[in-house]
Amino acid sequence: MDIIKSIKNLLLFIPALTLLLLGSCKHEDLQITKENENFRLATDFIKNNYELTLFSAALEKSGMAEQLRGKGPFTLLVPNNTAFNEIGIHTAADFNKMNTDSLKELVKRHILDQRLLFNDVPVNGVDIRYHTLAGTEVYASLASYSPNNNGYPANYLYFNGSSVTRNNVTVANGVIHVLNKVMKYTPASTVQSWLAKSPQYSIFVSGLKKFGLWDKLSGTGPFTVFAPQNKIFEASNITAASIAGMDTAAYVGERLFGSYILNNKHFFISDFNVFSIINLESGYTKQLNNDTWYMTIGSVRDYYTAALTYSVSLRTAFDYPYDSYPGASGLLPALTDNLTDNGLVHDIQGLLLLPQQALKH
Repeated sequence: MDIIKSIKNLLLFIPALTLLLLGSCKHEDLQITKENENFRLATDFIKNNYELTLFSAALEKSGMAEQLRGKGPFTLLVPNNTAFNEIGIHTAADFNKMNTDSLKELVKRHILDQRLLFNDVPVNGVDIRYHTLAGTEVYASLASYSPNNNGYPANYLYFNGSSVTRNNVTVANGVIHVLNKVMKYTPASTVQSWLAKSPQYSIFVSGLKKFGLWDKLSGTGPFTVFAPQNKIFEASNITAASIAGMDTAAYVGERLFGSYILNNKHFFISDFNVFSIINLESGYTKQLNNDTWYMTIGSVRDYYTAALTYSVSLRTAFDYPYDSYPGASGLLPALTDNLTDNGLVHDIQGLLLLPQQALKH
């Protein structure tokens, strides 16, 4: 019994001894791990990551690397090397062909002046705007559904139509999200001026001018335009000269060329994929201006590459049965999502209608 009593007294004494020892310690001797002290700076992480070496070179060439060694916080939207390859940048030396100021602005448009984690973006939000170091805004969309085909939740995050392939990489002065595409924006431009400076779309521009659709593209908008290149028209024996010779009174112009324009809409290709997830609809459908016909747009995300395949088609009626034309589609991430101040231009790999299909009866 004496042994049991002694043990009880010892157990009672230990807490008191612990409090005495803690009370004798000075507060300044206690060390608390500082937030992110074990993480590398954003520039160091990017430089040492094999798939991000081209963005690292862009940081150095543009003079932005030093600023990103600062406290921040920053959110870096970093295109991977494959994304740069798609726009013709294959080595660090290729940046020497670019104007340094233009490259700096491109880099700054990929950096937010805040720390934005994946979970900070509203779920099923579309085109939520965030401020960049360039003074511009990027549009974030996050589509979420559960479960997917494998029984797991799926979350797809996009910035300006570029898919996030790796998110929430924590660095000492912020966070990094890796993109599969370089975000494209032409400052102080309109859809009209962007097309005017792109000679590969000159036949398309001729058609817009011929049928009175050109002037509005310099207006407030927004507009979303699907533009076929000259080679697409020429494959169907359509040239600027043949368009010039058309009798506009014989055609439904809003159908023949107006069908390539979404008025008062600001859509990245990824938005259509987001809509299909959050609204459980296969695509976006809109009636053409002053017409009984409809335009349908859809996009599907590749599970492995995160690339988006999109399609655009016309139909004669909203409900079945209807006559549908083949339309056009594309898997061209480098040629889509060309952002201007009043809308976007997407490359389209086909014609929605031939002239004879838009004749008035």
